[in-house]
Amino acid sequence: MTQLLTVDQVLQEEKSYRVSWYDAAHTIMLMEIFGPWTWEEAFNAIPKFNNWIVAEGHPVYTIYHYYNANASFFPKGIGGLGNLRKLLEIDAPNEQLIFFVKPDSVTGRLISIVTTAYGFSHVMKKYRFVNAFDEALAQIEQHKQAAKTS
Repeated sequence: MTQLLTVDQVLQEEKSYRVSWYDAAHTIMLMEIFGPWTWEEAFNAIPKFNNWIVAEGHPVYTIYHYYNANASFFPKGIGGLGNLRKLLEIDAPNEQLIFFVKPDSVTGRLISIVTTAYGFSHVMKKYRFVNAFDEALAQIEQHKQAAKTS
């Protein structure tokens, strides 16, 4: 069994993922993905996820944490790029940045190529692909500090 992260509040837990507030101030929404998940699960989870973010009324950062380097970035099933576009359109206005933590270097490069080729580049500005959870937390802190000074 995978050692899950310590979180402030679990909002939903399913076989393949867990959604939580990472911190007590509810500034970081965390989705831990620990097994294969499907497009149906994604389309059920992401709107709820965004509703929780919007309900906070303050800036929120989102982290999708993949526990297995071999796990597919995309949910299982057909309709990959079309479904990805639909998920990208579900956007909470107070969501600042979205991080995908997956311990490989291929995913970020692949997504960069796909988003450029299929015209997702303008949407992808708020998305970050990192190899470690601590790296996501460090970038969130940098973004918060930059927002305070601007």
